[in-house]
Amino acid sequence: MSDMRTEQSESRLDLLWELIGENVTIAGDITEIATNTWAIHGVIPVDGDVIIAEFATYEQAKFTLNRIATSQLG
Repeated sequence: MSDMRTEQSESRLDLLWELIGENVTIAGDITEIATNTWAIHGVIPVDGDVIIAEFATYEQAKFTLNRIATSQLG
C-alpha cells in the first residue's frame, strides 16, 4: 500500500513540475476542500486561482509541497 502512495505522490509531483514549467504559480499553502480531501492550489494565467492537486491526507499534500520547495531551492 505504501508503494502505491509513493507512486501516486511521484506522479502528482511530476504533474506539478510540468505545470510550473507552463507558468503556473503554486501557492505555498494547503486547503481542506472536503472531508479527507486536501488540495494544493495555484494560479494559472488564464483561469486564475485553481486546484492543482488533491490528496487524501494533509500529510501527503504537505510532503509534495515540501518536495517542490526543496527542489526549487536546491
